[in-house]
Amino acid sequence: MPLSLLVVLGFVGIYLLVRGTQRSRVSMDPDAETLEELVRAGSDLSEPHEVEFFLYVETATQAAALAADLQAGGFITEVRPTETDGCWLCLATRVMRPELAELRRWRTRFTALAERTGGAYDGWGTTVVEGERQT
Repeated sequence: MPLSLLVVLGFVGIYLLVRGTQRSRVSMDPDAETLEELVRAGSDLSEPHEVEFFLYVETATQAAALAADLQAGGFITEVRPTETDGCWLCLATRVMRPELAELRRWRTRFTALAERTGGAYDGWGTTVVEGERQT
């Protein structure tokens, strides 16, 4: 995983943790908040980003089935065991413009896919992509 992705994900995690303790809104929208953080970090959301979606399940068989389904939908996938809890990660990657409505649709679909196998969808991440600068 690229260092810049880890940095963005780390900042997003810290932001969401702090925001969660100071939550004044009735509901939290993790997709909107992640997009806001990307913009603050200098990302141009009109540019394509390589977006990674994280789905966790209990077995390698379940992860492979998810991967096959997502590959048929045009995603590049990677299946691997997690390092800490014995679960399996199905990492689904797609190059796309990160748009809130589309990310919400994917969240709904991925949540349903993961829950059918007793798993969980754990959100998405991407690196900062700066746009063309004109002088």
